[in-house]
Amino acid sequence: MMIKTGTLREHIQAWLVFLAAYAAVFGITLFFGNYVDASWDIQALLWLNPDRYIPVLDELIILQTDFAMICLLLISLAWVIGYHASRNRPAAQKWARRVLHVLGILFGIWYGLGVVIHDKGIFYWNEYAYPAVFPLLGLILFTGFYFAGNLYVRLDDENQRKLAHAFWLTLVALFFVNVIGEDTIKQWIGRPRPLNEANAAWNGAIRQLPDEIVRGSYSYISGHTSSFWAQTFIFFWLIKSWRFRIPLLALGVFHGYTRLYTAAHFPYCVIMATFFAVVVTSVLYHCLWNHRHLPLISMLLLSVAVYRFRQSWALPALIACISFVWFDVSLLLNERAPKPAPLDGTLQWLPQSQEE
Repeated sequence: MMIKTGTLREHIQAWLVFLAAYAAVFGITLFFGNYVDASWDIQALLWLNPDRYIPVLDELIILQTDFAMICLLLISLAWVIGYHASRNRPAAQKWARRVLHVLGILFGIWYGLGVVIHDKGIFYWNEYAYPAVFPLLGLILFTGFYFAGNLYVRLDDENQRKLAHAFWLTLVALFFVNVIGEDTIKQWIGRPRPLNEANAAWNGAIRQLPDEIVRGSYSYISGHTSSFWAQTFIFFWLIKSWRFRIPLLALGVFHGYTRLYTAAHFPYCVIMATFFAVVVTSVLYHCLWNHRHLPLISMLLLSVAVYRFRQSWALPALIACISFVWFDVSLLLNERAPKPAPLDGTLQWLPQSQEE
């Protein structure tokens, strides 16, 4: 960890090292974009893309590629809000746990009902050819919220602080990996997706999954793949147990494979997206873990991201104002509190005595 005592010098050095490493990784990824037209890439895609419906696997592919990241976002966002509302107060933490359990029931029912009302226009999609994904999606959300709620009483205050810190660092990772990196590389390289008309000479051999047919934008690098690694790889370094790491790596590989199964990307684009996101997120973790005022920085970067996508100042300005007010109120409330000690980069699963 570069930031050990929290001095200004350490912060400046950490940013300089991270930005230099980021520029190098960005340049390498951009350079290897010159080799996107290899014939093996097309042959590998055709081999990995099935030519017929495969029961269960088709549904799991759609579940993972369409909903994995929104599940992670919903659960982690709800948890971090509950953490800041109840931290260091055991009674409030028990209430936060109950709230997340209720949210798990509501989200589980809401998404589970998609099996019968997915075509009624009440979700953010209109119709699904694989409605069987929704009961499993509802079960995953219920289980995820239930587990997240229990963390309020199963982790001590220090480990909860580490988990919240990791969430804010993940937002920073998403900004550098996807908002700046992936989107810019796609525009500069401009490789058409496999199902784009530019590949009409051979893409007729590709089987198209009805719930995930993507022709627009570009393929190099895969945004789904890079954003999944950016959302999760901070926790790979934070949680040292290989009982956690191995399933995480397997899920990440499977997530990348879904982009090939649905022919949304070429294998080369998925491989380079993995390289870009894993290296950037790893460097970010080792350089900026323990960065001062990380929630404020994360929210300000979020406002920049919103402006980049919406091209309007209204919502970004609102996010920035809320961030500054929250930051100032936090400083006022903690004015006399002792400065928190730097966090080490290991999360221990410690039970608490106040667990019910």
